[in-house]
Amino acid sequence: AATPVGITALHARQYLNYVSMDCKPAYLHICEGATKLSDGRQDSSTGKLMSYLVSDFVKGILQQLA
Repeated sequence: AATPVGITALHARQYLNYVSMDCKPAYLHICEGATKLSDGRQDSSTGKLMSYLVSDFVKGILQQLA
């Protein structure tokens, strides 16, 4: 798989934005992300992706309120 979850970051961002506009969620829960694993694999973009996910979620909520 290209990603650990099988979907692209772009699809995750689009989904969160859509759901936050359509479903009136109460909150967003994002679990911690490991940037360095014990087997040596690293991903320095984990924190950036999390901030994008939160930003897309908030934008969807704000669009819903407008």
